[in-house]
Amino acid sequence: MTDEVRAVFVYQHNHYRSLAARGQLKNKLGGYVPKAARMKKVSYDCEVEKNMMEYAKKCIVKHNPEADRNYWGQNLWATGARNMSKTHAAESAVAGWISEVWTHGYPKNNIFTEEAWRMAGHYSEVVWQESDKIGCAVVWCPGMTFVGCEYNPGGNWPGYMPYEIGDPCTTDEDCQCKGCVCSRDEALCIPPGYVPLHTVPTTTTTTTTTKKPTTTTTTPTTTTTKPLYIGESPDIKSSTSGRAMNKLGGFAPKAARMMKMSYDCDVEANVVEWAGSCMFGYNSVAQKNRWGTNMHSLSFTPNKTKAAAEGVDAWFSELYKVGVPQDNVFTNDFFTRGTTEYSQLAWQTSNEIGCAVISCWNAWTAVACEYNP
Repeated sequence: MTDEVRAVFVYQHNHYRSLAARGQLKNKLGGYVPKAARMKKVSYDCEVEKNMMEYAKKCIVKHNPEADRNYWGQNLWATGARNMSKTHAAESAVAGWISEVWTHGYPKNNIFTEEAWRMAGHYSEVVWQESDKIGCAVVWCPGMTFVGCEYNPGGNWPGYMPYEIGDPCTTDEDCQCKGCVCSRDEALCIPPGYVPLHTVPTTTTTTTTTKKPTTTTTTPTTTTTKPLYIGESPDIKSSTSGRAMNKLGGFAPKAARMMKMSYDCDVEANVVEWAGSCMFGYNSVAQKNRWGTNMHSLSFTPNKTKAAAEGVDAWFSELYKVGVPQDNVFTNDFFTRGTTEYSQLAWQTSNEIGCAVISCWNAWTAVACEYNP
């Protein structure tokens, strides 16, 4: 594991926790998930990583006994793609876990039950309010790439909510946590002693065993890919309101007049025709109409909804993996740095999209979107 891979895990968790805290994650059961009043920001713990890594190296895609992991929470993910880029695997795993809320749904009362576990048990652990330390592993196993994260303290306690419902914090006092600091930009509460990733120690001095809480919180299938593309793009476009981490420092600048996306079936028809051959040659119609194009490839999967989510996440991840200039001016540097997919995704006036998920010879899957204008 490298700090780059660790950074992806931390960013992805906090990105989705922030979206949940602001009530911006679509819920398959209707509307959006409720806002979180005191969602904690996640930091990385190498002691937790050590435990996760020891188990992941066994290449068993099955949860080990809770007692073997100090009763920490655990999420697992695997793909048939061999030797997948570890940063890509980290992105895909967390995106896959969180996608359960918009592909399966989570109970509207926000209470974790056996039904919630069957529907979205990985999602609930990612957004479990008190699970503020993570340690993860990416292992290249025979015939697959295996990813796992453990959470200290563990979540997914039956009868409890993943997080307290309410408007996100605006002051430190709102966090109701001694020593916590409210990050208004992220809608997250930063716990005392929070360790930024660049100063993560190689070992930790204490190990916490999770204990089941003694009181409950009293604070109150297959789908098409079109709703997902539309649901994902506003979430990501809304991140351009100054809340998206920029690899070159700080956050991407706020957007004054970012337009909301809508879906265009005429644009879709062209991208389906262009991508359907799996050759990805010159796109004459898109060029003629001056439509933008993004394309992403991944290992073969029959789950087109999951592929769509992974594609959009991969395009947006260029912001925090590579970075964009602070002046936000599109120059040749964008091309050489490899951030053109992010810039197209966030392009203010590109307000109509059409997309396709294509299975190429049952060997790999392609995700493509075109943008008008």
